[in-house]
Amino acid sequence: MNYTVMQFGEGNFIRSFFDWMLKRITDATGEEHKVFLVQPISNGRVKEIVEAGEYHVLLKGFEAGEYKEVLESVPVIAGGVNPFERGGMKALLDAALSPELRVVTSNTTEAGIFFEEKMEPHNFPSLLAAVLRARAKEGAPPLHILPLELIESNGTALKKCVEQYGRLWGCEPVFFSYLDSCTFYDTLVDRIVPGFPAKDAPEIFRRLGKEDHNLAMGELFHLFVIQGDKAILDVLPFHKAGLNVIVTADKLPFYRDRKVRILNGVHTASVPVGLLAGVELVKDFVKDERFAPMLRRLVHDEIVPAFSDDQEAHRYGDDVLERFSNPALEHAFRSIALNSVAKSNTRLRPTLEGYFEKFGELPQTLVECIAAMFSFYDCDGVRELPKGPFVLADFPRIKGRTVSKMVDSFFPGLDLPLREALIRKLEYARKQ
Repeated sequence: MNYTVMQFGEGNFIRSFFDWMLKRITDATGEEHKVFLVQPISNGRVKEIVEAGEYHVLLKGFEAGEYKEVLESVPVIAGGVNPFERGGMKALLDAALSPELRVVTSNTTEAGIFFEEKMEPHNFPSLLAAVLRARAKEGAPPLHILPLELIESNGTALKKCVEQYGRLWGCEPVFFSYLDSCTFYDTLVDRIVPGFPAKDAPEIFRRLGKEDHNLAMGELFHLFVIQGDKAILDVLPFHKAGLNVIVTADKLPFYRDRKVRILNGVHTASVPVGLLAGVELVKDFVKDERFAPMLRRLVHDEIVPAFSDDQEAHRYGDDVLERFSNPALEHAFRSIALNSVAKSNTRLRPTLEGYFEKFGELPQTLVECIAAMFSFYDCDGVRELPKGPFVLADFPRIKGRTVSKMVDSFFPGLDLPLREALIRKLEYARKQ
């Protein structure tokens, strides 16, 4: 079998995102892509997925204000291996020498890209190093490498790990020359994929006339930002398939910051307000007349103005609010609430600081959400809520329950003028 793409990871997200895109490219251009699936850890489902030959993706959401549901077959998986089984490494290296192989992609979770001093391939970067070493020895063409892991500078981090394995293993100079000839891209992915749609499965199986236990569900919205050489579009012409893919030379930090501040920031800011009011799901919160105006103010009057004057950011904010209202996505506030102390510092602090620096005052709606967060944590580690108690696993990170102690716990090291202004505002709110 001659493969065009080698993929590390077989989870719901990458199959509902990248592999789905490959199918869309085939539909639009006739260019057929064949994926060789690699299991990056010893336990996984590669064998089951390969044997099935195809799977389906159910996409639900709003498009131009209209709610749609789309069920698509994705038949791009052509082979695969568990490299940790007997004969697995040989099968992996044989596939690595496929004449038409041009792309490597991966989704091995945020913890998947790491270096560990071991002489045998044992994780994703070391398996990739073995693949590139084999190709270097054979003089094979260089590869385009597109990691999808949700870490900053994922391509840069992956290349560094691969290089470390090359040095640890004493690889030949040709390996390092080949490594430099490959193109590693930093990427950002954005699509909510809840996974296997248990509620919908019986009806879908009936429609298909068969069972598909590799079925995955996601939202219609998708965004793929790739930072690097536009030559990737010659290999994977996303644009010809009408996909929401942006290839940029240097704007990835803008898109990453936009996502963290708006999508993730609204999630975290909404958690305490919703849960304290007895609202458990994001989709219900967005539609609630008590909170919908607050969310629009938060996005369009505070988060976006503190971040950028670009109208594209406002459009993205509208997209986020529409996505949150998707009736198919049962996104629980209790899940989002986990590790809110750290999440607040990452997701809310940039808006807090940016708004204060730009306008010389505090963002009122965001401060109200922070006040709700402090009220949420003003307990003994278990917050009693209208729909039942919630254990605050990160409660030990709180330095104390006074406003000043909480400010220093959630937003350590704030500039003094901002810290003092925030404390005054939150102390006033606590007295009301």
